[in-house]
Amino acid sequence: MRQINHWYMRDVFCWRTGASVAWSVLLQPVAVSLYLLLITANLLHPYQWITDWLGVIFSLKGIGYSCLLGLVICIQACSNVVFYQVKPVVHLNRLSIIWNVICPSRFLYIVFHVVLAGFFASCCTGLIGGQYGTLVTICEEEEGFKECLAEEHLFLVLYGMYMGVLYGVNYFLQGSNCFEFPAIQQLKFFQVKGYLSWSLYNSALGTLKTTAYFYLIYFIFGTIPKTWLLYNLDLHPPQLAVNSLRGLFNLHLFWSTWLTGTLLYHVWGLSLFLFKIFNTEVYRFAIETSFTEASDTCLYKALGEKQQPLVQYLAFQDVAALAEYSDGRRKEVYSLSQPGGHPNNWNRICTECLAMIESLTSRLMTHEEMVTNGMAQNKRASSEGDKSDVQLDPKRGYMAAGESEPYIPAPVGTPYSPYTSSVFETPTARQRHLDSTLGQQPAELSWAASPSVHHRSHARLREEKEKQTPYQSRYPSRPAPFWANWHLEYRIKQWRVMEYLLKPLPEAVNRSLFTDAQLHIWALEALSSFVAASYHEDTYGVVQGSLSDIMTTMLALQIAVDKHFKLPTSVSKKNLSDFRPLKAAPVHPDDGLRLDLKSTVKTSLHRVVATFGPNLRNVSAAPEYKRRLLDFMEYKQ
Repeated sequence: MRQINHWYMRDVFCWRTGASVAWSVLLQPVAVSLYLLLITANLLHPYQWITDWLGVIFSLKGIGYSCLLGLVICIQACSNVVFYQVKPVVHLNRLSIIWNVICPSRFLYIVFHVVLAGFFASCCTGLIGGQYGTLVTICEEEEGFKECLAEEHLFLVLYGMYMGVLYGVNYFLQGSNCFEFPAIQQLKFFQVKGYLSWSLYNSALGTLKTTAYFYLIYFIFGTIPKTWLLYNLDLHPPQLAVNSLRGLFNLHLFWSTWLTGTLLYHVWGLSLFLFKIFNTEVYRFAIETSFTEASDTCLYKALGEKQQPLVQYLAFQDVAALAEYSDGRRKEVYSLSQPGGHPNNWNRICTECLAMIESLTSRLMTHEEMVTNGMAQNKRASSEGDKSDVQLDPKRGYMAAGESEPYIPAPVGTPYSPYTSSVFETPTARQRHLDSTLGQQPAELSWAASPSVHHRSHARLREEKEKQTPYQSRYPSRPAPFWANWHLEYRIKQWRVMEYLLKPLPEAVNRSLFTDAQLHIWALEALSSFVAASYHEDTYGVVQGSLSDIMTTMLALQIAVDKHFKLPTSVSKKNLSDFRPLKAAPVHPDDGLRLDLKSTVKTSLHRVVATFGPNLRNVSAAPEYKRRLLDFMEYKQ
């Protein structure tokens, strides 16, 4: 659960979320009115059509069901708070994606939406009225009037529950719970205006496809719920079964079903969109404050916020906008503290931005080193593979020469890390990572989690086994416990299905490196804009003292990014056919941020070079950085 005691969650987030929920409910009557207008369509009698439409809207029944629909939308809009996140999670394999959906908390969230969607569809059937209004209807037979099952009502309610399942699953699979910060800030009115037409079109088109699948499912399995209701409620079957060929060709039923699904997807999608645009709106943090108890609300504190990632994202978004557009707030950053005359505001903001950029540089350099070392290790292993005649085998205790160790990925359900199980990972780095993540696992499990080829002798494996599994060394005659036997785990992972589910997804390593690239883009834009503006606005020269560190950090990142894109595992070295398996993994807009980051680094450096020109020759930096800076000054980069 989110920490509600955080000042931002208490003073800002709750109000923004409340405003998004309120607007979702206020816009609901418009969508319901349009829904009823299309449901009651009668092109041959337009006057009766308009009369019936107004009669349903202003009737007591229509108002009551509209209020219930508003309550459903309010509850659904509030549920968006539970699983929102600002940084996408990168999964290693398909099994991790499946676990991400069916884990208990998220499974309950999907079930909650199934119930909510069923109630939503039930309210819609009440608005339609007639044979759709109730589950039980009076039918006339030879023996008289009897209570029969209104299968059209059952059909629409089950369809609503079906749409709830699809919404809940796609909510996690497509990363709909992840915030997207717009590159260009617009007024909320224009954002909603542009979203409405797009949402109606996509909801109608997407619902049309899912409705066809539901018709097929109901045709095959529709007898099961219908028979259960007939038996338990002691009802008579309808005269025309919906799950028959003749019943499925009921055009009015299809029209009502399609419009109900479109309405559900549209209003729920609109509530989610409002929740996102309200909470990604620029928030202006205080640069400094005179009150000690309010220091947590300052910009430099928010830049280093770790408990609430949303606050950190909004802080970097604010500092980027501040540096580029706000003259008055820039002067406040350049000002000196009193008493003392120290540039505390600038030093704190600059330190946080530099630390953010250096973190990405460090990750990229570490990844490059591991890829390079891993490739060299693989070459040595392949050249020595033919010479090795004693390797581990799951059946014999060793492997024959020339056999390779199977790839068994990291534990399921954990977000992917670029150093968890890289195919180019060195044995030392991998073993250190496994020791820190797997804890006191047996030596066999640590070996099974490694993805590269190892040529260990039988004596070495026995020595490690005695050190890490005292149970087996103390009682050599007894078999290992079931939970400690890695042979079973190995055999399970050799199944074709498990092999498919555990196979690493392409580009997982690269995606995990750039999941928070938006923060680094804002940090680069902020620093470059501050430096460029300081040429005319920095009266005290506070930026000049940090100019060398800023240029060195930006050049180091530019070199690291260039080297990363030249690696064999980078995007630029892949063929288009290699990207086809990506459809099996969740796709998020942040996948393109690594390319935006590459262009942002160059743009930021050019902004500084264009402002200071030849004066940058006096900046103290390493020879490699000076050569790269000279290339920028001569516009060779």
